[in-house]
Amino acid sequence: MSEKCVIVSAKRSPFGKYLGSLSEMEPLDVAVHVANATLEAAGNNVKDEIDQIFVGNCIPSSYETGSVTGRQIGLKVGRDVFTTTIDTACCSPLTALRMALWGIRLGEIESALVIGTEAMSRAPHMSRQLRAGVRIGEVKMPDPIFPIMYPGYHSVAVDASDGAEKYNVPKRMLDSFAMGSHLKWAAAMKAGKFDDEIVPIPVRKGRQKFFFAADEMPRPGGSVGALEMLPPVFGAKTTTAGNAPGLNDGASAMVIMTEKKAKALGLTILGTIIDQVGRTDMPYGISWIPAFAINKLLERTKMAIEDISLIEINEAFAAMPLVSTKILAENDEKKWHELIAKTNVNGGAIAIGHPVGASGLRITMAMMYELRRRGGGNAVAAICGGLTQGEAIMVQV
Repeated sequence: MSEKCVIVSAKRSPFGKYLGSLSEMEPLDVAVHVANATLEAAGNNVKDEIDQIFVGNCIPSSYETGSVTGRQIGLKVGRDVFTTTIDTACCSPLTALRMALWGIRLGEIESALVIGTEAMSRAPHMSRQLRAGVRIGEVKMPDPIFPIMYPGYHSVAVDASDGAEKYNVPKRMLDSFAMGSHLKWAAAMKAGKFDDEIVPIPVRKGRQKFFFAADEMPRPGGSVGALEMLPPVFGAKTTTAGNAPGLNDGASAMVIMTEKKAKALGLTILGTIIDQVGRTDMPYGISWIPAFAINKLLERTKMAIEDISLIEINEAFAAMPLVSTKILAENDEKKWHELIAKTNVNGGAIAIGHPVGASGLRITMAMMYELRRRGGGNAVAAICGGLTQGEAIMVQV
């Protein structure tokens, strides 16, 4: 851990709603556009300095050819280096970043381009019957994203709801937090806070061509009362369409390298990666795994949650940030509300959207840019993944 690893560029596309502005774009083109913009933003022709590329992508079937999607992106970006494509569900882009961090700390590489990409609007219905033929009976065409679940387990919506119940987080609090996500996004948007991270992208939808420049999921004109009227989904007790994110499209990217290399190239250092960890727990524990991952990270860095200025916990459902901050507060009600107040301060996935392979990098850059606006400090971001894997990262500015 002798080599300091720094972030020199971080960008993302606006996140599109389901069947929205990005839905007719090839996900390869969206990812390439964001990757190129991220490389250009770093300056000093940094593309030629990239040693390896790491890509998180959960639903490769949304690509025209769903294999080595990262390699496809790398070649189209114009950098012929070894590329690793990773699927750890929603953890994928942060797992990709952690692998890049490993490479830098081991001295195998000095720099990396890390990308997260997802196009949930283009996830195909699929049949495993057609290869051999169907002699009689119905042809089944299941939808892999409705609901998102794994054989032998509940849907993730049920797991989130059960986690909220286990930690005594009521539905009204879930709905209030969800509405707050939209309102925080609106305030941040008005203040221009997303200008640091969003790269506008030219899109075509039907006969229309236009620049897509802002997240299209947020609904700040709603109300907690309206959210409370929505019915639970997929057999969950408290999970609704209102306290969950959408099925979204988008891409994110980040350039990291050794501090020594960044200084030699004369690049601006946006933040320093202090450490990063992965953690698992029982397969239905997705609502609390972000807290477990953060606690592991704090233990490794010999820090306390009080040393952290900002927290990002991905809003896979409202249960995740609420349950996880409650655990981090060790059931101290006052401390819990203090942690909630510094969590997802500019809104989260419930408002912005959750293209599952891209969100991990989004939450990381969001907290880093906000730390810079506030004059520095330490921040942690955490995300859950299907069947309860979790990633957490600490960044210092």
